[in-house]
Amino acid sequence: MRMPGFGVETVAILKCEKGHFFDDVKYKTCPHCAELLPESGEDVKTVSHAATSGLAKEDLNALIREEKTVAASAPETDLDPVVGWLVCVGGAEKGRDYRIHAGRNFLGRALRMDISIVDDATITRENHCSVVYDPQSGYFFLVPGMGTNTYLNGARLSRPSRLEDEDTIQIGDSLFCFIAYCKGTRKWQ
Repeated sequence: MRMPGFGVETVAILKCEKGHFFDDVKYKTCPHCAELLPESGEDVKTVSHAATSGLAKEDLNALIREEKTVAASAPETDLDPVVGWLVCVGGAEKGRDYRIHAGRNFLGRALRMDISIVDDATITRENHCSVVYDPQSGYFFLVPGMGTNTYLNGARLSRPSRLEDEDTIQIGDSLFCFIAYCKGTRKWQ
């Protein structure tokens, strides 16, 4: 929407299906997706992006002109779905949550850690401990690393231990509540 006033125009910004932002007054359709549109002024048919990825522009335009139905499949993504969370309930980052993904999640202060807890100086920079989710068994584990002062439900952690929903984990001066998303029959396929 454009609004006159004091020589300043307000521009309406829309978001297309693919997540691009554009000015809908200046452009009829998303200019970032323009390569998927026919060059003539003919009516545009809906064609799945997943089905058209890798097609040459000429081939895509031919499909659109012929009004062919194109089978679509879900595009492959690098999505790493969340399987659980750590919620900081005590310490420097109280109130913050951390996503846990399938496999091993290293905890430490370093930014390159899977779970980075930067504001607690009593946590080891790298691999203080780790949380592991095994998708095959559906179990979570807390595994000791290089850090000291790691406790599971008040007991010092000396070997890998199975995590249960709402267990408490103390790492350095921070206290976390473990929340499992994947549990029982709820698993990512």
